[in-house]
Amino acid sequence: MEDNQYPQQPNFPYIPQQDMGAEPSQYASEGAIANVLDQIDPRTIIDDFNHALKGEYYNKEQGKWIQSGDGQPLVNDSCRGWIISYLTAIMNKASTLGIISEKQFSGLMEGIIRNVTREFVCNLEKFGFVPPGPGYKRGEYMNRGSPDSSRMDSIAEAIYQRAFLIYSRSINGMESRKLFSSLSMSDPMMFHPQQQQPSWMGRMFGGK
Repeated sequence: MEDNQYPQQPNFPYIPQQDMGAEPSQYASEGAIANVLDQIDPRTIIDDFNHALKGEYYNKEQGKWIQSGDGQPLVNDSCRGWIISYLTAIMNKASTLGIISEKQFSGLMEGIIRNVTREFVCNLEKFGFVPPGPGYKRGEYMNRGSPDSSRMDSIAEAIYQRAFLIYSRSINGMESRKLFSSLSMSDPMMFHPQQQQPSWMGRMFGGK
């Protein structure tokens, strides 16, 4: 029988397994991990708070932050700068994914309340809670006058609420346990140990 009686099979190029790239499930898993990590990142909460202190709100129709009300910020730039710097310094992904007891949680909240109260009282004029004195523009603050206690309480309460929301997720490792249990089985590294790539745990803590 002649060879041309049978249809020729197409010659597909041989592609080594390691050169085929990531599987679709790997991309889906990485996307899910990135989405979860973005949701638990306190920087989002802090950034939104920064806009709120400026007197802004997010307009969905316009797709941007715009000034609300009379256009006046909730606090001046000095106070807002301290608040955002303070929260950024003590709150990160570790604050959410840590494991703390209820007693430790109470201690953390007490520390924040103590620090905020001290800073507000010591910087009444600098933070705009009393009328500016004669040396205000020169950076000489006398802290004289009747403080706007109502506004001080409102701003302080807003700080405590955000700290509470972030730290409470670490009580008994609540957030980390949910994250690890939901993502560990979907990690592609568990099924491809021969591929020398950082796992999702390594990426979460700064790996590339």
